[in-house]
Amino acid sequence: MAKFISLRSLVTLVCENDWELEGMDVKTVFLNSELEETVNMNIPEGLELDTHSQVTNRHMVCRLMKSIYGQKQSPRAWYRKINTFIINHGFQRSDRDHNVYIHKIFKLILLLYVDDLVIIAPSMEDVNWVRRLLHKGYEMTDLRPLVVLLGMEIHRNSQERTIHLSQQHNISTILHQFGMSTATTVSTPADPHVRLIAFPADHQTDTINQQRYQAAIGSLIYAIIGTGPDIAFGLSAVSQYSTNPGSRHWTAVRRIFRYLGSTRSHGIAYGGGYCGGYTDADWGTGQDRKSIGGYVFLVNGRAVSWASKKRSSVALSFTEAEYIAWTQGVKKSLWLGELLGDVGVFNHREAIRQV
Repeated sequence: MAKFISLRSLVTLVCENDWELEGMDVKTVFLNSELEETVNMNIPEGLELDTHSQVTNRHMVCRLMKSIYGQKQSPRAWYRKINTFIINHGFQRSDRDHNVYIHKIFKLILLLYVDDLVIIAPSMEDVNWVRRLLHKGYEMTDLRPLVVLLGMEIHRNSQERTIHLSQQHNISTILHQFGMSTATTVSTPADPHVRLIAFPADHQTDTINQQRYQAAIGSLIYAIIGTGPDIAFGLSAVSQYSTNPGSRHWTAVRRIFRYLGSTRSHGIAYGGGYCGGYTDADWGTGQDRKSIGGYVFLVNGRAVSWASKKRSSVALSFTEAEYIAWTQGVKKSLWLGELLGDVGVFNHREAIRQV
């Protein structure tokens, strides 16, 4: 989730300063790294190591010197190698997000997402310098100005200094997958007049397909962490009943789909404004009397971080519920302010005060 927050936060700075936003992709990413661990594998079928030897392949194994796809060590080996490569060329890694690298001299920013690299720079000359640097180290594909990243579609208007992030294609795919493409749309993601309750574990008279229910929740989670703060509360509510869902719970999930059907082209338009944050709590409204807390933080006038979550403990008063929500918000504001401070746009303590 931090990678989405970092990307959205830096997108606001791209708009404000009219920076370049380019992308690159590493070819066959997991074949680039050497393994530190000792990993052996069976000899592939059909491969004979020595036809004159009396020892057959079934008595031998291969030791892997480099990572391959399907290994659990491969992502860590790749990150270790690319991290060393980037740092050795003058970049500093952010302590808040280890996928963000800043070149203090040239004011360059790199965001790393496995095999995708986002380049943020004041000019195309700086972007081309990074491109040449990466091409020397790895086989790369130039994506040029970013139009899609992490399932989010990026629409930029350089003249107005705005960037619009949306997930229209991703949401359309989800709606088609669950047969909701042509469903009647609604204007809100949740019905305020419907109260969801949990069924007992042995209740079987009103249950639906649990696997399908959980798959729907999982697909919506990706939508919410990308560009969907408006469905955060509704999704948080239906997620609590994944172990034993009923028809009323499924109706609530379908309502979120119906809402997305009418807002699939909507997104977040970044283009300047103030920095601020908001927290709120709904005291003891759940069946177990636990409160719901949430927050949203804005950088340059647009949302970059949000959450809605049921608390793990019972608050004894509305004030206590608000304090718990406020505490979660303060922790996020500290992290976000320090991330922006690492980038060097302004002093991180001043950023914390603004957020």
